Amino acid sequence: MTDATNTLRALLDAYLRCPVEAARTDLEQALRGYQTDWIRARAGADAPPLPVAAPAPAPAAKPVAKPRFPIASADLDVLKRLADGWAGTTAEVTRWAWFENRELVGLEPNPAGEGPEVLRLTPLGWAAIGRMPPG
Repeated sequence: MTDATNTLRALLDAYLRCPVEAARTDLEQALRGYQTDWIRARAGADAPPLPVAAPAPAPAAKPVAKPRFPIASADLDVLKRLADGWAGTTAEVTRWAWFENRELVGLEPNPAGEGPEVLRLTPLGWAAIGRMPPG
């Protein structure tokens, strides 16, 4: 490693208290890009063509871990009904507060404009029933 790299690492470690590798990699990529652009700008017409960069692959969706607390079978049935498209409301689901506190559902305003809120599954709610949200 060069002296500049060691100095950068020490600065990030000692003063910023941030994850060193990710920040250092971002800084090095930015510096390389700047250097390449600077050299190309001064190279003139005889500069070799830019390499064609392959499109970056889309990051894979990380699966949400299942909840680590017990969920009663009746509660799982309610979550499955919500996943199947049932628009359950806080008036129809007696344990909606438990679901919300456990971050299994989110509440949305009633589409009718008034009345009880509608329950929608969160990513953790989908994981609790072992399914992925549609599309």
